[in-house]
Amino acid sequence: MSSREKFTQGVSLLFKTQWTALKLAVDMQWGGHDSEDKRDWLIDVIVDYFNKNGKNTDVDDLETILNQVMTDEFNTLLEDDSAYQISQDLIKIYYECIQGNYSTVDLLQSKQKSVKQNSKKAKNYEDDEDDEDSSDEYDEKSLENGESSTMESDEITSINNSTITTKLSKNKPIIDDDGFTLVTRKR
Repeated sequence: MSSREKFTQGVSLLFKTQWTALKLAVDMQWGGHDSEDKRDWLIDVIVDYFNKNGKNTDVDDLETILNQVMTDEFNTLLEDDSAYQISQDLIKIYYECIQGNYSTVDLLQSKQKSVKQNSKKAKNYEDDEDDEDSSDEYDEKSLENGESSTMESDEITSINNSTITTKLSKNKPIIDDDGFTLVTRKR
């Protein structure tokens, strides 16, 4: 992979994973239904800017471009200096890539992979939780409707009683020694 291709990859990774303002603007479609296309267009604009200006690239000019695109294309006014920070990162990646040093791009790529893996794990965990909840609901409905189960009736009664006791104790306010009621949030 050439240094130009590696730089383009670095810009893409930086914009898609590290710049929270742009990521939110795309995820929430602040730029309309074609927000992803606008982000990809911005990547091309920045890469072309570096190809045109090379080592004469100015951090303030980059910041101005990024702020202007966020305002015009995503209706977002940045007040957090993130455009300046991203501009500095872009220049750093550019200088590293022209020297054949791809460590920052490789680091961004490994971060992206770990984020994807973590999001897959989180999604699987949520799916497992949903499966458990739905099976519990089915079991409770089946028992309420009088459908038979593999458990003996004594076991069913003790489970229902413990469920009722647990639900009652969860709804009952807890008052401490000073007379204050403990406020708990629902889960």
